[in-house]
Amino acid sequence: MRPIWIAGLALAAAAVAAGAVALGLGRSAARQPIAFNHRLHAEELGMECVDCHLHAVGGERATIPNVAVCIDCHEEAQTESPEEARLVERIASGEPIPWLRVYWVPSDVYFSHRRHTAVAGIECSTCHGPVAELERPLTRPLVDLTMDDCIDCHRESGVTNDCISCHR
Repeated sequence: MRPIWIAGLALAAAAVAAGAVALGLGRSAARQPIAFNHRLHAEELGMECVDCHLHAVGGERATIPNVAVCIDCHEEAQTESPEEARLVERIASGEPIPWLRVYWVPSDVYFSHRRHTAVAGIECSTCHGPVAELERPLTRPLVDLTMDDCIDCHRESGVTNDCISCHR
């Protein structure tokens, strides 16, 4: 009888672990390569999310910025910041910045930034939280987005909640 009890407990633990991973709870905080200051760029310099996340309005994926985006302003250092010096070194080397993604869309879900930003006019902060206020880079999502959140937003906005619209 004991092996059955142990097997049941192991199965329950596996189910809890799988659920935590599916919800993103098992994900550790990402250690970003450069301490990027969103507040400086957004609030002080007046930049918009799309200045760096090039496809946040017009594309399916927002994209994570890389040296090709940063070089416009940071081919040479603008400040005495050691983090900016690291960025300038990265740009000079031509190597990509190994940013770690913190927001994920499950593989069975179709999501288009264009539909939500350009078509529906939803602000980035609605889904991503107040990123523009952060002085450090994201290490984990500020907002945990769930299917229930999406369904509620679709209902409130009067758009379809038909499963096939997102699950393809």
